[in-house]
Amino acid sequence: MRTLLHTEFAALLARTGTSQAAFARLTGLTARQVNNWCRGRAAVPPWAAALAAILDERSPDALEMMVDDTQFSWDETLNVPPGTATEEIDRALRRLARRSAPDQGGTAAQRTRIDTACAQARTTVEGRPLAEDTALPARDSPHRGPTPAAAPLKCSRIKLKLQR
Repeated sequence: MRTLLHTEFAALLARTGTSQAAFARLTGLTARQVNNWCRGRAAVPPWAAALAAILDERSPDALEMMVDDTQFSWDETLNVPPGTATEEIDRALRRLARRSAPDQGGTAAQRTRIDTACAQARTTVEGRPLAEDTALPARDSPHRGPTPAAAPLKCSRIKLKLQR
């Protein structure tokens, strides 16, 4: 991919009707950084040039809707391989819960997605959803995971610990 000149980047933003401040909000950067790219004080990174080119074809609202419509499986959300053991799922849940806490910049929507992924992970055995009438052995069993009824409780307990 070719590197854009600062004048080309500024023209591309102007063509899309996106202000420097709006581009900064969209990317999570400061307006000063985007201004530095537009004035030639810093090189325009390839990812910013690519995003500006995409904005030339789609509006920021359309991009936001595309991201919102993207679906992820529970193992992608928790960043664990499919068929992961319960203990590893618990570790992933705790790790993500810490990172998505409000004091770490997380949102309630992120926490909801993590909780949903945890509940889906707990109701999945060997890649197949559990039937309604299927009951797993008690949690005390060393070879089995928790019962489906206990799964949301476990997620809720972790959530309550993090809220304290």
